[in-house]
Amino acid sequence: MTPDHGDLSRLLSGQRSTMVTIIVVALATDAAVMIRSVRLAGIPLSPTLFLAAALLAASTVLVVLDPGVPIRRSSALLVAAAGPVATLIVRDQVTAQLDARTSMWTAYTAGITLALLVLRGRNLLAWAGTVATWLAVVAAAGGAATAFVQGVVPLVNVVIAAAFAAIMRPTLRSLHELEAESTTRAANRARLDAQKAERKRQLDRLDLRARPMLERIATAVPFQPEEREECRLLEAELRDELRAPQLSTSEVLAAARAARRRGVEVMLLDDGGLETASLALRDLVRDIAVQELDNTDRGHVTVRVLPPGRRNLATVLVDAEDRNRRTEIDCAGTVTATLDRSAGAQAAEVPLPSHIY
Repeated sequence: MTPDHGDLSRLLSGQRSTMVTIIVVALATDAAVMIRSVRLAGIPLSPTLFLAAALLAASTVLVVLDPGVPIRRSSALLVAAAGPVATLIVRDQVTAQLDARTSMWTAYTAGITLALLVLRGRNLLAWAGTVATWLAVVAAAGGAATAFVQGVVPLVNVVIAAAFAAIMRPTLRSLHELEAESTTRAANRARLDAQKAERKRQLDRLDLRARPMLERIATAVPFQPEEREECRLLEAELRDELRAPQLSTSEVLAAARAARRRGVEVMLLDDGGLETASLALRDLVRDIAVQELDNTDRGHVTVRVLPPGRRNLATVLVDAEDRNRRTEIDCAGTVTATLDRSAGAQAAEVPLPSHIY
């Protein structure tokens, strides 16, 4: 689970509807403060006023919707810079607002956005934006004494947010750790349940296939030759399923059983390489195994799936009286067959999905 990095974003909730509600409330508050300040100060509407308002509104949306945990540094820089930039855009209106003793609307709205930035885990940038906004108000007012006080009052939201975050962050971090532990326990429980289900499936399958033979053994009646042969084939087949689960399809098992009836010694081994292979590669390996088993009348056949990460995915070795054949299937689906005879050796490479050697 991703650590919280001091980000209190979950207070804002990950639900889209809740985040939209926060944005709407913040923008409505910003609009109310701006309209009140502009009306009391008698400031006419102008393009710069709308530009500053749009900049602050965009920063509010950005600080809430940014997906980073904590909020990405680039987004945090834009949010922190929005307050001072907006104040300087409407610097010709600052003096009128100070004279009317009304709130500096750019500083007030910036304070709300910077408070949200504190909750998003960017304390230093939030405080830098607070200081920059206050300096912008003082500079726009020409250093008037009232600007030093009225410029900082709206930014008290940042102080409140910082205090709230300092109190809540340890609690939320503890909750985060509990949530991580709960998730780990749930994953472990799911894994155990899956293992139990697989074990039950295997036992049910074993019971279905082996019970008739076990009941026959329990009768203590001597086996007939064909019954001994069937018992030998069943034991080998069950061993194949345990030793090579990815090769234990009905086609491969049937081919292995038929080969054993003909006197061929068959060995199926699975080291896990097929678990991450594509369906086409799995089918290719199984088809080649079936083909080699069907074409061998005597000797030994070893089909092995190699471990993950190897260049080759699987090998099929046929050790017969008249030939030794090694077939390799690599991870790209290329089939390489090497046939050794007393006269020499032959090799061929065939790309997926062709099975021609």
